[in-house]
Amino acid sequence: MGRALWYMFAFAAALSLACGGRRETAAPAGNAAAKPAAKQAGGTQASAPATGETTVGSMMPAYSAKSLDGKPFDLAGEHGQVVLLNLWATWCAPCRFEIPQLQKMSDQYAGRGFKVIGVSLDDTGADGVRAFVNEHKMTYPIVLDSEGKLANMLQTSSIPTTVLIDRKGKIVWRQLGPIEEGDPELKAALEKALTEKV
Repeated sequence: MGRALWYMFAFAAALSLACGGRRETAAPAGNAAAKPAAKQAGGTQASAPATGETTVGSMMPAYSAKSLDGKPFDLAGEHGQVVLLNLWATWCAPCRFEIPQLQKMSDQYAGRGFKVIGVSLDDTGADGVRAFVNEHKMTYPIVLDSEGKLANMLQTSSIPTTVLIDRKGKIVWRQLGPIEEGDPELKAALEKALTEKV
């Protein structure tokens, strides 16, 4: 998808989200469905929604793509790990804002079976993404998804969009908009996911 079309969607997203992000966390015990909570955060439009269930509490559907190093990536290969799947693009300002927090989380929790995986929506090719990753000292794995398969799967029209997936493959936290440092809801969901066994 061309950058001009992305910008057109960005304007529509800004209007629809009123420059606010939205977060979902696991529903309290006894509550059948998680209710999204409003949170102020900026985001950029990504892609039109598709059908399928990817809300908090649902199992993450199968997803595969090509990694930045050219190898195939299959999310199913991460089963048993806690995964923070982050949909982003090099040209997205809110995405750039959250990179230091994502890197910090990757460094801090990697030894406990946690992995941050960035999914780039850039359509400029691997070389441009690689240069950006090197410039911003991003050491967590990067997957290339110029077709927006993950955005469609997550039914999101905003980037960044991030989901936390537990060791069994269940979505336990979801954020539309950038992750803020010290986010208490993310930290609680992450700690809970890390302590649970497969």
